[in-house]
Amino acid sequence: MKKTARTNNSRLLLAIMMAATLSLAAAALPAGATGGEGLIAFESDRGGHADIWVMRPDGSNAVNLTNDKIEDVFPAWSPDGTKIAWTRGGRGTAGEIWVMNADGSGKTQVTFNEFSDYSATWSSDGTKIAFRSLRGGNRDIYVINVNGTGEQRLTDHPAIDFAPDWSPDGKSIAFTSERSGAPAVYTMRPDGRSVRKLTADSLQAGLSGWSPDGARIVFADGFCATCGESDLFVMNADGGAVTQITDTPENELAKSWSPDGDQVVSDWSTITRNHLSKGDIYVFDVDGGGAANLTNSLDVNEQHPDWTS
Repeated sequence: MKKTARTNNSRLLLAIMMAATLSLAAAALPAGATGGEGLIAFESDRGGHADIWVMRPDGSNAVNLTNDKIEDVFPAWSPDGTKIAWTRGGRGTAGEIWVMNADGSGKTQVTFNEFSDYSATWSSDGTKIAFRSLRGGNRDIYVINVNGTGEQRLTDHPAIDFAPDWSPDGKSIAFTSERSGAPAVYTMRPDGRSVRKLTADSLQAGLSGWSPDGARIVFADGFCATCGESDLFVMNADGGAVTQITDTPENELAKSWSPDGDQVVSDWSTITRNHLSKGDIYVFDVDGGGAANLTNSLDVNEQHPDWTS
């Protein structure tokens, strides 16, 4: 009997310890990491240098996932919300694509080269990552398996090609290119073929993002970081029905949609002497109503949000 009692006590103690461990692990990430309204990953230098953070869709409970002295930028959620791809090494020549778990664990390097790789986007099945790279002497779009194998070049044009975004059905990649003489949004197949221009040169459009159902694309006009005012627009996936959804004197740079497709999350920054001032993360209604500042941080820059489903 005494042995049975000791065994039961040991099992009870183990259960309590396991419960406490799971509770601490859950507290490390904002609620909603496994569903609901999802989480927003973003880049912030609130810790003194650029890191990848995640927060709830209302801006609360922000958690630093990288927290190191190396600049970490351009986060991108995997389709199932379990991993984040990002660029480690900042925007200089040292930037490489890495992947980590949603809680910041399991950091793994994907690309290895002497040129800057960033703006990662996942294939719909989560097995590949498309990204922009300077390798080859020009900004072009490449794709690679998540395990670092099978790298392929998708665009090979003298103009700048960048900011890829993979469609939810996996059949198209939207990207920004200056091949017509002005920045515009294009689409192509995942093998780089069937390139199609969607926006007029007059818009100077770029930084596009697919809606969750793949029916619409959000983008920014005049998106150049030092060009002045930039607003958000939404269009159908074929380039039709272009509709402006913001109209401010600041820069809004499009990126990502809410899981229900009713809102978009965006950078919002101002221009001072041709340089970006402090940026914040905002959410806008797709129908043009409402604007909410999620970060509202003083003297820091927060940008490149990505909303997981």
